[in-house]
Amino acid sequence: MDQRRAIRLYVMLVAATAIGVLVLARLNLGDTFEWTRANVLAAVGLGILALITGAVESRTSAGISGSVVFVSHLAAVVIIGPLGASLVASVAMLVSQVWMKREAIKIVFNVAQITLCTLLGGVVYLEGGGHLRPEALENQDFVAYGVLVVVYFAVNSAAVSGAVAITQKKPFTHVWQGQLLRAAGYDLVASALGLLIAWMYVRFGFWSIFAVTVPILALRQAYRENVELKRLNAELLEHHRELLEYTVKQIEARDPYTSGHSRRVAQYAEALAREFGLPQRQVEEVTTAALLHDVGKIYHEFGSVLQKEGRLTPDEKQLLQSHPVRSAELIGTISNLRGSVELAVRHHHENFDGTGYPEGLAGDQIPIGSRIIMIADTLDAMTTDRPYRRALPFERVLEEMRKYAGKQFDPRLADLAIRSTAIRRLVAVGSQSSIASSSPALNRAKPAWATKSAV
Repeated sequence: MDQRRAIRLYVMLVAATAIGVLVLARLNLGDTFEWTRANVLAAVGLGILALITGAVESRTSAGISGSVVFVSHLAAVVIIGPLGASLVASVAMLVSQVWMKREAIKIVFNVAQITLCTLLGGVVYLEGGGHLRPEALENQDFVAYGVLVVVYFAVNSAAVSGAVAITQKKPFTHVWQGQLLRAAGYDLVASALGLLIAWMYVRFGFWSIFAVTVPILALRQAYRENVELKRLNAELLEHHRELLEYTVKQIEARDPYTSGHSRRVAQYAEALAREFGLPQRQVEEVTTAALLHDVGKIYHEFGSVLQKEGRLTPDEKQLLQSHPVRSAELIGTISNLRGSVELAVRHHHENFDGTGYPEGLAGDQIPIGSRIIMIADTLDAMTTDRPYRRALPFERVLEEMRKYAGKQFDPRLADLAIRSTAIRRLVAVGSQSSIASSSPALNRAKPAWATKSAV
């Protein structure tokens, strides 16, 4: 199925779900919204608030994620109930989307998903004991409102993540996790304003809705500046990472036998980290560390050792084994890579039984990123051609992984790598694209998995 057709079907599914939930809510909650003057006035005021905040965001966001429009939706649930709130949310969304000249399919999707999350959140609010137009907030109102917020954002982020996962061809759970975590703190803080608006409306009337407009927009501006700062830091990190990746390519250019080695190690490490269940941010850190694990070999003192013909002397071997530390020191010059990435690189030659280097760490003393890179690095060594041997059959690779589990490798990660279909698939692709084998310096060493201090 092509991507455009998949998106259309997905949007139709979300729209049909929203309509179905709306019909069911109307049948079961019909008496929670009446076209009284008070309800209409509240709906108009909250709709205007939604349009104001939406208009400000469309002019200032410039690609910045996050929103404060949801505050008016949450307040509407508490003041006029789920049916009225969904009306406010859907009409305001429709007007703002048309005003921004969005494509028809995007308009349908955004109106449908905002209707769905507002309706479901509102139903849960009432079922949880929340009151409409509360003059004095009670404990159950706070609990029910908290559940409303959770349901609203869970449904909203799930709907959006589904569309993103289809268009970007990424796993849904990966995208959804990112959506939830990206602005979780901001959303939780800002959502409290919805309950404040509802309480003020009941106590002070229509115009009190707009009394909180300035604080809402101030919160939005503070969030925007924070995200902009993060974006600039991310761009700086990407620039530094590109420089380090170029350095890795320069290292591999010295030795055609290791061409593509770091990229493949990064792919294996990412797959293992993800299947091990690490959080997304930690997966990204491990992947970055794996890509840069040999970057210290760019220093001139390693040049002659890497290209030397014949067996290495003890001093030369000791020098070569210093590359994890030199790599970590180089990575540590970039502030955003200090910490987990730096440590994962520094200790990626530590053996699980404590016989590795540079510090002889053992077991869980070794950072999880280092343990993952150890397996990924060894997998690439065994599954690509080297001057001293051809690439090993994958079943033989699995035998070696089992043999050295608990010695060189973390046994849990070794077992995971053995059972992983993703690793099997990546190895098949990597083996086909690999052009040759290891550097002259490595020719004189045993295969990486057969030595207690593999280089």
